[in-house]
Amino acid sequence: MKNLIKGIFIWLAIFGFLVIVFSFAEKPIEKELQTKVETPFSTFVQLVEENKIKEVTIRGNEIIAITKDGQIIKTVAPPNYNQIYNELLEKHVKVRVEPPSDSMWLKTLLGWLPILLFLGLWFLMLRGIGGGGGGASRAFSFGKSRAKVYINEKPQVTFKDVAGIDEVKEEVKEIIDYLKNPEKYRRLGGRPPKGILLYGEPGVGKTLLAKAIAGEANVPFISVSGSDFVEMFVGVGAARVRDLFETARKHAPCIIFIDELDALGRARGAGFVGGGNEEREQTLNQLLVEMDGFDSSSGIVVIGATNRPDILDRALLRPGRFDRQIYVPKPDLKGRYEILKVHAKNKKLAPDVDLWLVAKATPGFTGADLENLLNEAALLAARKNKDAITMEEIEEAIDRVMIGLERKGVVITDKEKKKIALHELGHAMMTLMSENAEPLHKVTIIPRGMALGVTQQLPIDDKHLYDKKELLDRILVMLGGRAAEEVFYGKEGITTGAENDLQRATDLAYRMVSLWGMSDKIGPVSVSRVSNPFLGGATEHIEISPELAREIDAEVQKILTQLYEKAKKILEENKEAILAVAEKLVEKETLSCEEVVKILKEHGVEVKNPCKRDEELKLKLDKEAKEKEQSQEREENKSNLSEQENNKTDQQEENQENNSNGKKTLPFLKLFKKDKPSDS
Repeated sequence: MKNLIKGIFIWLAIFGFLVIVFSFAEKPIEKELQTKVETPFSTFVQLVEENKIKEVTIRGNEIIAITKDGQIIKTVAPPNYNQIYNELLEKHVKVRVEPPSDSMWLKTLLGWLPILLFLGLWFLMLRGIGGGGGGASRAFSFGKSRAKVYINEKPQVTFKDVAGIDEVKEEVKEIIDYLKNPEKYRRLGGRPPKGILLYGEPGVGKTLLAKAIAGEANVPFISVSGSDFVEMFVGVGAARVRDLFETARKHAPCIIFIDELDALGRARGAGFVGGGNEEREQTLNQLLVEMDGFDSSSGIVVIGATNRPDILDRALLRPGRFDRQIYVPKPDLKGRYEILKVHAKNKKLAPDVDLWLVAKATPGFTGADLENLLNEAALLAARKNKDAITMEEIEEAIDRVMIGLERKGVVITDKEKKKIALHELGHAMMTLMSENAEPLHKVTIIPRGMALGVTQQLPIDDKHLYDKKELLDRILVMLGGRAAEEVFYGKEGITTGAENDLQRATDLAYRMVSLWGMSDKIGPVSVSRVSNPFLGGATEHIEISPELAREIDAEVQKILTQLYEKAKKILEENKEAILAVAEKLVEKETLSCEEVVKILKEHGVEVKNPCKRDEELKLKLDKEAKEKEQSQEREENKSNLSEQENNKTDQQEENQENNSNGKKTLPFLKLFKKDKPSDS
């Protein structure tokens, strides 16, 4: 940007200089006419008739005259008034005719202006293509790679900053170990993979892992984005790929990291055919050639990262190019806990902050989500002028991220508040009275995002499989809100607030029947779903006969109806206790699980799914992490001591040999001393 502004100022200076040159290039008599007097044309004619005019200069309609007594006058003649010329000649007045004063330089400048503008725009465009700076030397650097090369300096990120993906770290450590100790693998005939593809959802830590590789490896690290290759000019992308690998060969052994690989490696032939598509395919072809062009002994390893492995070209993924494909998953409960501890190192947390509870409350969060969560909490604490981040700010940040901003401007009447409270307590009661439901965390009627209230559950751990009982209890919890509206306000008092609950419950019931074979009547049948990938799955439909479709609909309706009646029965049996909790919820707006259970117990209600705080598992994980860290430190210390002892032993042997022979042994001759036969 600074270079662009500098270039604009240069061109403006040139333009101003030309204006000044052209203005001085003309031959005016301005210096003589600085004291001219404006005179009516009639007065000028009279002076001519009286023979008092000595000299006249005519510029278009403008007449500048010098009288015989030395006075300078100026006037303007009427259009097409030629009689004045004859009168001046009759009086023998010296007449000089000149073009208008600004016509010469202005016409010349206007003639050159389009050329100057064209040259200026062309120059700026070339500078932009060349990288936005560097002068004329970069004006034609179309094919130069935009990769960042880290040789002596390293990003300040190490594997200690990467948590929650231990298996992926182990895979990557193998590559780094090869680059540091290649003979360890070559002696067994092994070769490292030429390329590693890291794929996973956005925010799981692919780029962070690449930065950690740069921080751990003692080899040059070359980083580039997939979008940096393709340009509007055909051939530029391929030239940049060649330049990238040429740079890598100069710095081998090294690591090339290509972020957002899908921008470069999209499958050929996909989409519409056009100039831009051909340029991208040429760039991809050059990448394939370059990855085939270096052998495993060159020490160049390519690491790619993408969110869309499904659209990558198959030739790019074959062995010999990206040999190893590593899926970077979302962190599980333990992983989220470790990630939170990493991101909390530079945060000032209050003693009441429980990161284990935060990890439990954030299922499905990626590492980037968790980092953003703690940052939001820090901003909230700063807004409240607190000295440390408390659990209050963290819970508020979770609500902001998961549900949305608090809608403080929404005006809700007391009647609506009570109805919302009863709706949310319907969900809460189903959670507390179902043995297979996820434990309750809190209930709130504070409007956030699109929701007027929220019932939050905390899973005990990350689940990968759900049985039929768990799914039925999940649907029961979803239907609890609508059931509470009908129980307390009748069929005429139900509201639109259960729309999302009904959608999710219906979808889950359909999946149970049509995909997972959980219907006794339909049996173990899975109905295939067909979607058009070119339309993003928008045309998804189910291939099914009309008879089977009717049976599936009937089974889904049966599941929903039975669970809805069960929810109403539970609510009817505990009506008074729920009303008592609702009054407290309207008063405080947010109740924790413990507060809800306490009020229910006061009214004789025994819950089947109590609030759970598994501190034992948290302590166990903390102990394992500490032991792992201590073990790593011991191994590092042991490795350092072993290296020092080896160096000391080699030095002692060298000194002994030198002393025994009475003369020094050259370093390369030491290799032959080991096989020297004894003197005996």
